[in-house]
Amino acid sequence: MALHFTKGILDRGAGAARDLLDKSFDTIWARRDEFSGVLGKYFESVQADSDTFKMTSVGSSFPLPKVNDDTEGLPYDAPAGGFPLTVTLLPYRQAARITDNIIKADRYGRVKSMVAGLVKSPMRKKEYQRADIFNSQSFSGTAGADSLSLCNDSHPHENNEAGTWDNLGTGALTHGNLQALRLLGAKMTNEQGFPYAVKYGDLLIPPDLLQKATELVSATQMPENALNQPNVLIRSFNIVVSEFLTSTTAYFLLGKAPMEEMGLFEAELIPLNTQDCRPSDNPDIVWAKRTKFMNAVFYTASKYISGSAGT
Repeated sequence: MALHFTKGILDRGAGAARDLLDKSFDTIWARRDEFSGVLGKYFESVQADSDTFKMTSVGSSFPLPKVNDDTEGLPYDAPAGGFPLTVTLLPYRQAARITDNIIKADRYGRVKSMVAGLVKSPMRKKEYQRADIFNSQSFSGTAGADSLSLCNDSHPHENNEAGTWDNLGTGALTHGNLQALRLLGAKMTNEQGFPYAVKYGDLLIPPDLLQKATELVSATQMPENALNQPNVLIRSFNIVVSEFLTSTTAYFLLGKAPMEEMGLFEAELIPLNTQDCRPSDNPDIVWAKRTKFMNAVFYTASKYISGSAGT
């Protein structure tokens, strides 16, 4: 990919222009986390050692202790085994180059500002990867470790004797539906069938639902009726808006969890990096860099996320 300009000029020689561009690029690179979006905090970063990565969801709960005297054999137990998932990591690269002609024709220093896009673009790609789970895998498909969508009303427990669990809500974003979604977490069970209450803290929404979400969360009295009841429980939710969510109606509740239990992962074989790629045999390529990373973004299953398609 090349940058093309017909106007503007850097009133310096190629060497000085290159130094200025390098300095600008390095500054933007150091600030790259500012362009990473809001979804990354929910994903655990794991290091891969090949272009395939295998993750297994694992139970963490034991059966209840049994009556057992000191003279008896120990009753050994173990958590239930999980569901395996194998993903393929893919490489992503992008490059930009600036020629001597472009430098001399750039009157307004636009080249310097545009090189920032080479850093912002891969950060934007990563956020699209994360958002894709919420956009296309939340309510349909078989991408999870249990071969179900992220939000489903019949996730099997790792211990099949415990039956299923539910993190799928219904209906538009209303006070009643949001309370029902919260209740799914409050009544969650673990793989042994014991109570496993999940306290949701974040309400993840697209920009289209910001006004409605703010009305619901900030109201001191029960919204959507005239009974003057106090509005409780949902007022503690923190609204998180992602412009990368494509649905105008879907909403999600997310809880705080140990990252390995959140169920959202980004496996990396090659972290995002940049390299100079200016050819040694062409002095008229004044500046050239490439960015690269190799990853896979996926989910296993998550009791810390409940969602509704909003319909």
